[in-house]
Amino acid sequence: MRNPKIISLHDNGPSMIGGERKIILASKETNGDVYLVEGVMPKGSSVPVHIHQNEDEIFHVLEGLVELVLGEDTLMGKAGDIIYLPRGVKHGIKTHGDGTARVLNYVLPGRNFEKFFNEMNDLKIKADSDETIKLAKKYGITFV
Repeated sequence: MRNPKIISLHDNGPSMIGGERKIILASKETNGDVYLVEGVMPKGSSVPVHIHQNEDEIFHVLEGLVELVLGEDTLMGKAGDIIYLPRGVKHGIKTHGDGTARVLNYVLPGRNFEKFFNEMNDLKIKADSDETIKLAKKYGITFV
């Protein structure tokens, strides 16, 4: 069994994509089909509403509470809930309440999405910057 790789995506407090992402399955291990990460989202963390053109996502809430925007609906996710986020549908996630949330994030196919995060980290750009928004467009992700 291998150890997950941990990537920190926050600097001074929670922000867009704040927290840590622990890589469980890199897309290279699944021929690009799946990218699986555990997201550790401290209080106040959020990913603003956005749309993927190339990927479906599945969130499996392991701990805490999260608020999810899915299309025109807003859902509350609690430990044990599994939420499907199809490509082309706007969605966003944020922690709810005072605690940390942990979610498994399955991305299908995974290669493109993983490349986005890797490039963001390689360039050392802040997650909540205009550079990230520009980079996201390169990978078919649009923040709305």
